[in-house]
This record gives sequence, structure tokens and C-alpha cells, in this order.
Amino acid sequence: MVKYDQFAFHISQYSIMDFSSKYTLSRHTKAVNVLAVSMHGALLLTGGNDSRIVVWSLVSGEMIQEIFTPAAGYISAITWMDVDDRGETTFAFGASDGNIQVYERSNDALFGFQSTIMSHSGAVESLAWDPVHRRLASAAGGRPHLWNLTQDKSLETIIISQPDKQPYIARTVHFYDNGASLLVSFLESGEIFCYSIEPWDLKWCKKVQGRIGNAVLEGNFLLVSNLKDGVDKYTVPTLQRVQSYSHVILRNVPLQISVARQAGLVFVGGDDGFARVFDYSTGIYRGQLAHGNQGDQIIPVTSHEGRSGCTVVTGSCFNGHSSVKVWEEGEMTSMEDDASPPSRFAGTSPTFQLVRFAIICVFVNIAMHALYSGTLSDFSLLLYDSAVNGI
Repeated sequence: MVKYDQFAFHISQYSIMDFSSKYTLSRHTKAVNVLAVSMHGALLLTGGNDSRIVVWSLVSGEMIQEIFTPAAGYISAITWMDVDDRGETTFAFGASDGNIQVYERSNDALFGFQSTIMSHSGAVESLAWDPVHRRLASAAGGRPHLWNLTQDKSLETIIISQPDKQPYIARTVHFYDNGASLLVSFLESGEIFCYSIEPWDLKWCKKVQGRIGNAVLEGNFLLVSNLKDGVDKYTVPTLQRVQSYSHVILRNVPLQISVARQAGLVFVGGDDGFARVFDYSTGIYRGQLAHGNQGDQIIPVTSHEGRSGCTVVTGSCFNGHSSVKVWEEGEMTSMEDDASPPSRFAGTSPTFQLVRFAIICVFVNIAMHALYSGTLSDFSLLLYDSAVNGI
């Protein structure tokens, strides 16, 4: 059953995507921070505050491998590195110690350690992979960094022109324009920097409305969690706001965002036990994925679209009882298919319904007064009939 958000009065004329919980994956002992689904949707990576990276099968729901790195601290960023068409052989993760580690899978066996590099002086906030140029981008502290992936799966720094360190936290990095440019977002200032990579140069710097808790790049649109009243969608490179996905924010935490374009949905993490689902085009609230209890932080969320439909993954962020849930797409249902027809006032706000009712009362009162005074004309009768039956 869809639970309505206070910002959405109705969704009766829209189809409601039904998602059912397929698996509950339990291994992490502390908060789950990051999620990543492989290219073909067969494998899931999860990382958390317990210094664990867990590899899961999304086909069976079984744990395939656990990588424990206590010296690295908590796992803060993770990404698949699609070095071939299989797309499930290599991944990299960043941790609170500033290191980035690369793991590779050989002959469908377990993933093995390949290389590590001290990339930043603080926690790695974000990782992004460019399969066109085989580059990895990272962000931490106040600046981004670029790396080449060598044949032996080690990371080689690209020394072009080190960007000036900003006095703000670099929250996300995204490759843009087929890998020719790099977008870097900053939390406190709400600024987006766009750098050309070859040659390295600052192309533009613009600000969004509010701060940037998290961001995801989808084509030429950047969706930003504004840490105030929801998610805003901006065009790139103009950074014109074209859509908002409004919701209540109870805690000032950086909620993650995922877009499923084929399904036409946006998934946003939550701070009260569930993740929210919005219509991508209209911004209308479509429902929720109830992961935990009231007050639980369901910050990480990701999605994958394949032949079997849309799969969504959510993670909980409470120490001691953290879990990961996998949701699969069900049947498309429509409120218009209900046995009882919708009210003629369905789809209107309570304020508008009250105004309509008041107008009806005024017309009825005028008509009744004219009737009792004996001055009711044919025009008044017509007006009365229209007021009662037409509004």
C-alpha cells in the first residue's frame, strides 16, 4: 500500500510502481554507507562503518565474499570499474584513511587485492569511473584527483595541474561529456566546478540553490539533495533548476539518490525508516520502500535496470542492526482500475475542494432566497441547476 507524503495530495491518475522485497542481506555489524550494482546486475557491493566490503549475488541473495580491512577505517566510497564487457571483474573502494584499493576477479573466482594508493589526507568522499579513457576520479577534502588504471591494475596519478584546494568538502565527482570533463560538487558552498581534462582547465563554476548533500549525474541533468526540502534537478551546463522532488527532511544527513530512467523513477534515501520513490518527469511522490523502523536512517540507495525490470537496493545506517534490502519490480497497477470510480474531486487539494463547496453554497443560497421571495426567474433556475450539477 502506498503511504502518501505530505507534499503529494494525490496520485490517483498515475500508475503506481509496485516493488516487493526480494532479499534481506545481513552481514554488516555497523552502518552501511555505500552500494554498487555491477553492469549486468548480477553482483552487489556493499561497504560500511565496520571496515567490510561484501560481495553479494543478486541472483541468489547469497554472500560470495567478505573483505575485511580494519586498518583502512570505514568504507566511504565504492565503484565498479568496467574494464571489459563482462563489467564484473574489477572494483575500487575508498576509505576514511584516504586510501583507494583496487580488487580484481580472475576466472569467476574470488576477488583478489591488486593495488592500493594513498590518495587523500582525509576520507574519500566519492569515486567515479570513466570506461572510455580508463580513468578513476576521486574526491576528498577540498579537491578532486584523477588516476589512470594501468595494465597491472595499479593507479597512476595524472599530474596535469593540481586544482586549488577549496575551503569546503568535495562531495561528489562525475565524468561528463563522454569523459572529456569532470564535475566536482562542494557541500557547504553549493558550487559545481567543471574541469576539462585534456588540457586540464577550469571551464566554469556555478552554484545551485542551497547546499549539496549528494548528487547524481543522469545524462545532461544533475540531481542534487539540497539538505533542506528534498532533491532538485538541474540542467548541465546551465545549472537551471527544472524540477524538484520535495520531501520532509528530519535529520541533516546526505541522502543518496538513484535514477531509473526506463522506469521513469527517482529513488531517494530517507531518515525515517524508508526510502522515497518519485516520478522522474513530474516530480510527483509515488510511494515508499519501507526498510526499517521509524527513525532509522536509510541513506544509501541504488538501482539497476535490466531485462527483468528494475531492481532497487537500500541500506540501513544504524550500528548493531544494519541490513541491506533488495527490491524487485512488480506489477504496474493503476488507481483508475479500482472497482469503485474515483471521486469527481480526486486530484484536487483540500483547499480547492473547500472553495468549490463554498461557491456551491452561495449559489444555492441565492436560488433558495429567490424561490421563497417569488422572484425566481427562468435564468435563476438555470443558474441553480448549473451550480449544483456542473461544478
